[in-house]
Amino acid sequence: MKTLFIGQYCIKPDQTDSTNSFLTRALSEKNLPEGTAVITEKQEQGRGQRGTFWESERGKNLTFSFLLFPSFLKPDEQFILSKSIALALNDFVGSCFTGAGSLTKIKWPNDIYIGDKKVAGILIENSVSGNQLSHSIAGIGININQERFSSALPNPVSLKLITGKEFDLKECFEDMCSCIESRYLQLKRKENSKIDSDYIKSMYRFGEWSSYKFKAGIINAKICGVSEIGKLILEKENGEKLECDVKDVRFL
Repeated sequence: MKTLFIGQYCIKPDQTDSTNSFLTRALSEKNLPEGTAVITEKQEQGRGQRGTFWESERGKNLTFSFLLFPSFLKPDEQFILSKSIALALNDFVGSCFTGAGSLTKIKWPNDIYIGDKKVAGILIENSVSGNQLSHSIAGIGININQERFSSALPNPVSLKLITGKEFDLKECFEDMCSCIESRYLQLKRKENSKIDSDYIKSMYRFGEWSSYKFKAGIINAKICGVSEIGKLILEKENGEKLECDVKDVRFL
């Protein structure tokens, strides 16, 4: 492992309900160092955004969580942490094959897409103490070598399906930890403008006219930004701008 702290202490249960839940329980039982990772070959109850599940075939993908202590962030700055981790995941996926830079995008708030297909997702759970974040547990699922997915999933893809080659999961995990650490240290150095700029450049459908389900109706709009607290900003054809929570909007 080439990192300073991310993944240096690693817990490896053969299987668990979810790595986020496992790490939450472990942290309640003893003090753990920043960067502690929990990685498993099989999640029974992998979780995603909006209460969705994360499907992963045993031994084919990366499903892990890691612990951060971002006490330098205030509760209303949570989304800059989400941006950093999404960028780290985007960096990793983009490094896995030639030409990925133009194909790999972050679908707001933090899914990773290759073209119009989802290759990875993130679930971050933050704990607040007073006026700061006391700890954050970030769960990551990346489709690496899986080739068949449930028909219930709308648009999954894996690195193997894209590239045609088998990936070494241990090497992928180490590379992913390096990407996370690099972006997290960037955040600790207060390079927020760089993170914001990179996130906008990496956004799926940014500036493109597309259809969205917004609350009870369908609208045609383009993504023009993200608010400081993480709301998606859509601009309608009449120039009206909408700030959307995750529960308000769906990509069509």
